Amino acid sequence: MGKLSAVFVLVAFALLPSRWCRAENPVYDELMRRGVPIDMREIVRLPAPTVADGLTAAKQRQAIEAIADGRSWEELTRRSVNAPFVFKISRDENDPSRLGRRVDLWFVAYGNMATLENNEWLEKQFKATGNETDPENGVVVKVLTDADLARHGLKLGQGASGPQFVFAELTLLDRVRLAVTTRGSVHLTPESVISASMIDPHFATDPQYANRWKPVLRDDNNRRSLGKAQPYFGYGSYAKATRLQDPSGAILIEYHAAFAEPEGWFNGNNYLCSKLPILAQMIVRHLRRELAKSH
Repeated sequence: MGKLSAVFVLVAFALLPSRWCRAENPVYDELMRRGVPIDMREIVRLPAPTVADGLTAAKQRQAIEAIADGRSWEELTRRSVNAPFVFKISRDENDPSRLGRRVDLWFVAYGNMATLENNEWLEKQFKATGNETDPENGVVVKVLTDADLARHGLKLGQGASGPQFVFAELTLLDRVRLAVTTRGSVHLTPESVISASMIDPHFATDPQYANRWKPVLRDDNNRRSLGKAQPYFGYGSYAKATRLQDPSGAILIEYHAAFAEPEGWFNGNNYLCSKLPILAQMIVRHLRRELAKSH
């Protein structure tokens, strides 16, 4: 399950760190206003949600069909863990030196929206994808406390709208050990949940929770070790789950993320682009199955 965890963490970053609130979503607002900083010169913009709140059933369908990528409405909304989904990963092809990548994922699942408001359920899904028997490849997740934040002059937000900070460490596709501390917040409405998360630069050189990556090295006997730590800067994402008016019980989950892919990760080849669609399929099926069971 280690490879599954590497992709699931992208979605989980957007879903996990949160205090539920019905008034504000400061991290999402910042992402929409400023975009995702990748490095000192590069910003990647995320799209607005495909399905806004307040749409009629016909307008919801029209919005989803606009991103369907050749799949029919009947296929996308089929009540099956194997129903199609839409996944896109892109980069600036006009400037190969740019590190930014954007991932967009849409799929329809069936279940109870209240499940997606339950942090215990979300944490369970996150941990279920980890590899607890192999610490080098396992997923480490820690919600930071005021004591953890104090050395950076930060505090947990006051009241329901305050952001939380989450440290996570994981292995990406058996090639990279990545550790980041993200700041996240969530907003609830009667028809949707929208959760946002972005890397926090205060932790660039933190002694415990630094934003960094290390190459996974192998010797002649295929024994693994970790190389020298390198700083990591760019990540931001949001996920939105919207209750569809039709079909009954359907939820559109859309996820939009931007992140830096340093040259040293995969030596500039197309490895990530070739692997992510397959792993995204595993994630979608897993979440569909678990949502249906919870319902």
